[in-house]
Amino acid sequence: MKKKRVFISGITGVMGQSALKRLIMHDKDLEIVSIVRESEKNREILKQYQGKIEIVWGDLRDYFGVKEALSDVDMIIHCAALVSPAADYYPALAKEINVGSVDNILRAIEELNLKDVQLVYIGTVAETGSRLFPKHWGRIGDPIKASLFDYYAVSKIEAERKIIESKLKYWVSLRQTGILHKGLLDMREGIMYHQPLNNVLEWITEEDSGRLIENLCLKDLPDNFWKQVYNIGGGPSCRLNNFEFMSKILGVMGIKDITKVFEPKWFASQNFHGQYFLDSDILNDILDFRRESVDDFMVRMSEELSYPLTVLKYLPSFLIKEFIMKKIAKQEHGSLYWIKHQETSKIDAFWGSLEKWKKIPKWNEFELNLQESEIQVLNHGYDESKDSKYLNLKDMKEAALFRGGSCLAKAMVQGDLDTALKWECALFHQFTASPRLVLKTGHWCPHCAMPPWNYRVIANVNPFFKQVVSS
Repeated sequence: MKKKRVFISGITGVMGQSALKRLIMHDKDLEIVSIVRESEKNREILKQYQGKIEIVWGDLRDYFGVKEALSDVDMIIHCAALVSPAADYYPALAKEINVGSVDNILRAIEELNLKDVQLVYIGTVAETGSRLFPKHWGRIGDPIKASLFDYYAVSKIEAERKIIESKLKYWVSLRQTGILHKGLLDMREGIMYHQPLNNVLEWITEEDSGRLIENLCLKDLPDNFWKQVYNIGGGPSCRLNNFEFMSKILGVMGIKDITKVFEPKWFASQNFHGQYFLDSDILNDILDFRRESVDDFMVRMSEELSYPLTVLKYLPSFLIKEFIMKKIAKQEHGSLYWIKHQETSKIDAFWGSLEKWKKIPKWNEFELNLQESEIQVLNHGYDESKDSKYLNLKDMKEAALFRGGSCLAKAMVQGDLDTALKWECALFHQFTASPRLVLKTGHWCPHCAMPPWNYRVIANVNPFFKQVVSS
């Protein structure tokens, strides 16, 4: 029996490495091929896989290298991306890699005539942006909205749109959440302060992420799995707000009270992605990947803690606060750097205004939204109980109206979610998009989704979008 030939990108990244360790155990059933940028670091990482996988040393931005790597593959798993914070420092490079790689993959699929190839795209929860309490529960189909200055999310939104509109028979986009991995213990980037203390995430461990890819390659997936977007999440045991997360991960290092090493004013108050998923069980029911909780991960990390992190628990809290944590906040991309250098656009994005930042209280008065709240399910602007095969032009016009725009199509084949129709948004941008893209995945106007992020203006004329823009 012919082995299944699987291309997987990003095998030197967190998710890719975890997946690769599992996939090579199935060498009787799978052939693994990847394209990897040549560097001393990457060669060292992949040395252990010599003779076990096929590597094309190249670059996802190079079409001919991508075409070579995709020759005769049955499945494509596209994990690779330039992620934050690097993507936010170099937005042009983020687009070049994250969007350009998808362009090259889709072009190669067409030129190699891979009609039945299964394309798995790893998207991101960042595509839906900030979802603070009490609208911190989300699902696929909620509005696409990158947080301000999140160029990683911007590039992933554009790339995912291309996948969905690709006309392939078998595609799927899996929106990855935050991955718990050992590298988080070494985080010394200003981005750690971009996330509000009240922000929430439904995390997943790197082990479960790898298992997801493993099962994706091995299972006989039903036809209705494809042409869908899913949220990847670890479930109830992986849901934390940022205060709880920081407490747990620093607790691994022996820091028992984070209020002794941080100040609330160092953290943003808004404008970071994250949500608890209402629908992450759907993907787990299909791929059965969940095994670990946040606490399981923390136990594992406490056993693998390396020097110098092991000595932190012996240092006085004021030293950790002043010479480690505050120093990070003062880095060029840190929160206190923005305040010191009066970067108004960043201050307004992450706190609302300088005055609001000044009013953030000390710990004794700071309010944490730890309580459970009634789940607010967002309106998607059409009858979701209706079987997709019965959706028609009237449904499209209703959905467009709820988005402040209109469906300009004169006709539509009932139930055809993949033939593009013509639309107009509330700001008079005209575009084409499939009904599936608009109704089922949260995408709308491609122009409004990009910088300069006129979110207040859009929210005033788009009831669908207004649901996720704070007043």
